[in-house]
Amino acid sequence: MYQVLLVDDEPAALSMVKRAISKSTQNYEVVGEAYDVEQGIRLFKELKPDVIITDMKMPKKSGIELIRYITEQEEKSTICIALSGYSDFDYVHGAFTYGAFDYLLKPIDSQKLKDLFIRMDKTLDKNKKTRVKLAPTKLSSEKLVEKITDYIEQNLREDNSILTICNKFYISQPYLSKIFKQHKNCTYNDYLTSIRVQEAKKLLKRKEEFRIGEIAESLGFSDQFYFSKVFKVATGYTPREYRNQNLEE
Repeated sequence: MYQVLLVDDEPAALSMVKRAISKSTQNYEVVGEAYDVEQGIRLFKELKPDVIITDMKMPKKSGIELIRYITEQEEKSTICIALSGYSDFDYVHGAFTYGAFDYLLKPIDSQKLKDLFIRMDKTLDKNKKTRVKLAPTKLSSEKLVEKITDYIEQNLREDNSILTICNKFYISQPYLSKIFKQHKNCTYNDYLTSIRVQEAKKLLKRKEEFRIGEIAESLGFSDQFYFSKVFKVATGYTPREYRNQNLEE
């Protein structure tokens, strides 16, 4: 059974998430609850959970800071899930920048939670079978970045989260961040977003051949809502506005 740590400054929200988890799966157990980031970090060190579900907007420090701290730790690959409201997109975007596996909107949709657990099962089961202390790669850092970018471009539909890529190429999350900043002058997630947006532009220009939801799915986005938000941040247009503008031209 996999262990989950919950972090939220609202006790009612913690209870809501805990109930939702118990109704959705028998493979995960809530082993700790924290009311702020500092307490969350202390419990993370003590409990070493497999999954952390953290609210984004909290007093003093945000969930982004917690996710950033967790993903910088080399000794354990803990899955981080962001929890937010519809109006907190900037927080969700920040969470993905620092390696969040996915996000949940309040109130939690039971089907999305079940689907999320299924995907986490696959990732955690694979980690459990192959977990070894990651050794430095024999490839040069430049060659490794090249292999990673080639893989992403050929598998845009797949789960290309930081955690997944690190497990696939047997490197730590801090090392992935370091080599992308060194050779691409950007974070890994910024690079992934850039590739996705470039491909989305190509698909959106092909008249009505692809629906926007189909484009989002083909590029590995978990849903159309998040795809639209990311696309607008990158281009200044929603996918529909971009398509209409190019059709007019």
